Amino acid sequence: MKPQAETGSVGVGDERRDLVRVKVKLLFEFRLVGEPPKSRSCESDQSTDEAMAALITKPTQDLLATEPAGEAGALLTPWLMKLDWTLALVLKTLAKLSPEPIAMPRLAEVDISGGGLSFTSPRLLQEGDLLEMQLILPPFVPIPATAEVVRVVPSGPGASCAVATCFTAIKPEDRERLIRHIFQVQLERLRARSHAAE
Repeated sequence: MKPQAETGSVGVGDERRDLVRVKVKLLFEFRLVGEPPKSRSCESDQSTDEAMAALITKPTQDLLATEPAGEAGALLTPWLMKLDWTLALVLKTLAKLSPEPIAMPRLAEVDISGGGLSFTSPRLLQEGDLLEMQLILPPFVPIPATAEVVRVVPSGPGASCAVATCFTAIKPEDRERLIRHIFQVQLERLRARSHAAE
């Protein structure tokens, strides 16, 4: 049962909407509740460069892919790309100058719904663990949430495992943004399949 403090009242229709799922790649980070943020060194870290690219350039690329290319779009495109390049350069420079490593969300494949998400964890977690999460929906919508680990399946040798979670605290407006994103992704995939079949 969902906690009512931060999720608001939940009706039958809302529960069905929470069950709609989609597998997508998103910027995502998590840590155990009470654990300090895990920092990573940004110097010569290719995965950090990829995370920065996903954070800065992917939203622009997605926007340009969906907008019709008119005269305004043709004029705007080089400026958006210049801003992206400048932001990436500034962020990389700040990361290298920082005396301590910085935490960066990573691009990860997650299976999301309005009720929780599943993902592959590089570290072994336990059922019942509480996680502080940050999902970033495109173009840039941070969704903070707390979730309980409800299932853990070891992925084989090593510490990685497949994890299923259930949100225990998420703002109602963030849950609604998440559900809208899921429906939007499903609609785009249906359209793509329909065009491919023509």
